[in-house]
This record gives sequence, structure tokens and C-alpha cells, in this order.
Amino acid sequence: MSARGRGFSNIMRVEEIKQLVQERVLYNPNSERISSIQALDRVLAEDIISKVNLPGFRRSAMDGFAVLASSTFGASDTSPIRLKISGQVEIGDKTAPILQTGNAIRISTGAPIPQEADAVIKIEDCELITDLDLDVMSAVNSGTNIANEDEDIKINELVLPIGTLIRPWDIAIFESIGQNQIIVYCLPKISVLSTGNELVTSGSIPNIGEVVDSNRPAINAWLTKFNVNLVKSESCLDDIDLLKEKIIQLAVQSDLIITTGGTSVGTKDYLPEIIVNIGELFVHGCAIRPGKPVAIGFINTESKRKVPIIALPGYPLAAFINFELFVASLLSNWTKIEIPWQNQIKVKLKTKIPSQAGVRDFVRLKETSAGAEVIRITGAGILSSLVHADYMLEVPEDIEGYSAGDIVSVKKLR
Repeated sequence: MSARGRGFSNIMRVEEIKQLVQERVLYNPNSERISSIQALDRVLAEDIISKVNLPGFRRSAMDGFAVLASSTFGASDTSPIRLKISGQVEIGDKTAPILQTGNAIRISTGAPIPQEADAVIKIEDCELITDLDLDVMSAVNSGTNIANEDEDIKINELVLPIGTLIRPWDIAIFESIGQNQIIVYCLPKISVLSTGNELVTSGSIPNIGEVVDSNRPAINAWLTKFNVNLVKSESCLDDIDLLKEKIIQLAVQSDLIITTGGTSVGTKDYLPEIIVNIGELFVHGCAIRPGKPVAIGFINTESKRKVPIIALPGYPLAAFINFELFVASLLSNWTKIEIPWQNQIKVKLKTKIPSQAGVRDFVRLKETSAGAEVIRITGAGILSSLVHADYMLEVPEDIEGYSAGDIVSVKKLR
């Protein structure tokens, strides 16, 4: 049954909706093999097991001299031991000179250790007597200042487990162990659809009754933060048959459909009714201000897939708040990428902020010398109230606002 003209029948709280989405909207992606150097912000679909030791050879951890530790025993400032300098090895050298008892080989940090050497004495613990003679002022033990061939990574070691979000330093380790190809989960395929007879394309000058389609490019930009595959981004008129056909087409090629507009209870708000007719609607209405008319459900496809759809309100601020609450949290779960703009700080309120019990208010604040002041509490279509805001304050459902002078936690937007 359509909700148009009848009002919302089951308005839910934010946490109820989030729990429902988490339980019901599951993502079971396919996987693909890609080059490791192109894997930034992808999620591993396999365990990475090293087939090599890293660094793969013994190397010096210090600038100094490679020695036999036993050749230094008893050395001190007052009783140095003299060794003969018999060669030199630098980082990048493939081989090192042979070390004989009573000798030392000059060595650089990262250079391969001569096979016979078992310690490196730091250059500051020695005194050069001539170009070929060295006095050792301090004894060293076997293994001192030597990095073993498996100090970093061992053969058959689990380097990264399945499900890991790949960061730049992970790519470095892949290259270091020779893992040039890796298996990752495919990117979520997302479609975005803005709806409304009033919409005109970006760059147009709207006439009376027209509105620039600004939600869609903003949502497209937001999606880039999550490294998804944006397969479609389109608009559609408020025609129930056109909308239904468009959504059916998008469901075939998408893992998630995001729409804006047409979600409330007006005569042209077709989205909830369409979702009911070709799938399942399990959320319609959220106890927030602004942003109440959000709709969430599934679209059934001929292949028996149930494709999730999150239908956002058409007013920009309402759309963006719902996007962060439900779309961003879902995509963060799918992609392992953190939701942006979540830094919390404490601010002092300049003015009183009233709030209706049972509704979560999203209040835009601006910093002043006397504290954070309210830009607006209401006004779902007032985009400038978000553009000019320094902070976003969430007033929980169970309190009736804050007093002037209260210290509150806010999200930093700028």
C-alpha cells in the first residue's frame, strides 16, 4: 500500500535502522587478480604468505667495521686491540671481501656482511691509526649490529591476512617479497539516480520552479572517498513507470542503488511505493531532523538477486545527513575505508539549542570568539547552512537540547 498522502507509519530511530542495515544488507563480492602496485585501498581476498626471507641476506645495521667478535674480546679505552683493515663493502655490493682473523672490513649500513664476520663494531667505538690500522676500544658480542636474513619477514610467514585494507606501505612489502600479483575483492558497483521534474542539469540557469541537480554530483564525489565502482549516475522524471523501469535496469548492474528525491508522502513521492512493488521496503522514515523521509529496501532481479536501495530525501542537507548515516556507514563496512570528516572535538556553545525529545537533531554550528553559535536547526533545503558550518552537532533523541555555555562534542567539518 502506498504511503503517499497518508503519512509515515513506522518512523524508526537511527540506531534501529543501522542495526537493520547491518543485519540485512550483506555484501558477498567476487574477487579478481590485480597488480600489487595498483592495489591501494583494495581489500585482500587471500592471505599473503611470504615465499622468501626478507631482507634475504645478512646486512649491517651500522656504519663501522665487520669483525670476528672474538677478535675484540678484552678491548677497552685503556687497552685497545689493533686490527688490520683488509677491505671495504658498500650497500649494493653483491659480494664482500674475505675476513681473516685479526682483520676488520669497513662496512656501510645495509651492506652485506662478509661470510666469516659475526659482528659489526660501530665506527665511534674505533680509532683509525692509519688507512690500514684500526684500534678497537670496545668489545662486541657475536651478532652485534647484524640484521639477519629473516629479520623483517620469514619464509612461510603470514604477511597480511584476508580482509586487510591495503595501504601504501603494504604495497612496499608486496614488492619486497616478490608478490607482484594479488587477489582482492571486486569494488562495489554503485548506481546513483536523482529524481524530480524540477531538476535541471549542472551548469543550467534554473527558471522558476526548477532546481539544479546538485545532489548527484555531490554524492558522486563523496563516493570517490570509498573507492567504489560508480557504474551509473543518472536522473529521472517523477513518472512512476519510468522510475520503476530505470530502477529495474540499475539493479541488474549494481550492488547498491542510491537515489535522491521522491521519498516522502507527497503525491509525486513514488520511490517507497516502487520499492514495495518490485522488492521489499523495510525502512521508511527516520527520527532525525532534517532528513526524516529516508527509505531503505531491496529490489528483486530476474536472477533472484536482492539489490539494496537507499532512497535519500531530495533536500540537499537531508540527503547528505542520511548519506553519512546509512550509505557511508554501509560502504565503510564493505570497503574497510573510514568515513571521512569524523574528527570529534569539544566546543562551548554560545547559545541555547532546543531539541524535540524522540528526534535526533543535526545542528550546524559556526565558530565565534564567544563560542560555537547555531547557523540553523531546521531547513533541510538550506545548503549554505552546511557550506558555512565549522561543526555538526548531533543532539541525541533522549535529551531536549543544550544550554548556552555547555561543552559538547561536535564533528569538525572545516
